[in-house]
Amino acid sequence: MKANKGFTLIEVLIAAIILFSSLAITAQLFSASSLSADKAAAAAKYYQQSELVITTIKSQLRERYKRNKNTDLQGEIEAAGQTYSWQALKTASIAPPMDIEDTEPPEPRFARFLVTVELISKGKSFQFETVAW
Repeated sequence: MKANKGFTLIEVLIAAIILFSSLAITAQLFSASSLSADKAAAAAKYYQQSELVITTIKSQLRERYKRNKNTDLQGEIEAAGQTYSWQALKTASIAPPMDIEDTEPPEPRFARFLVTVELISKGKSFQFETVAW
């Protein structure tokens, strides 16, 4: 009898199925991890921009409140190519603490605002509170 010196068609087909299955699984894992990385990067960018937006809104809010003492203020901010819309609603008037010499409580000079911020292009929003004077 002659010795077998090659693979049969069945063996080659089984090896090919195993190879292509492992390649398909690897490609799917890579695709899923790439999608997760993109989502994480977008979330990180959003939260990094949020800090800048909050600082800018606080500055604008204090300047506008100083000028006209409105109870409802709003505006828009452009940061890193994104447009944020904000609206501030006055929730309380706050007086400074009394001094020892004071006989009557001082007039309220500070205002607490609830600020709602919306990222217009994505429809995301968040809120924070701040004090203006």
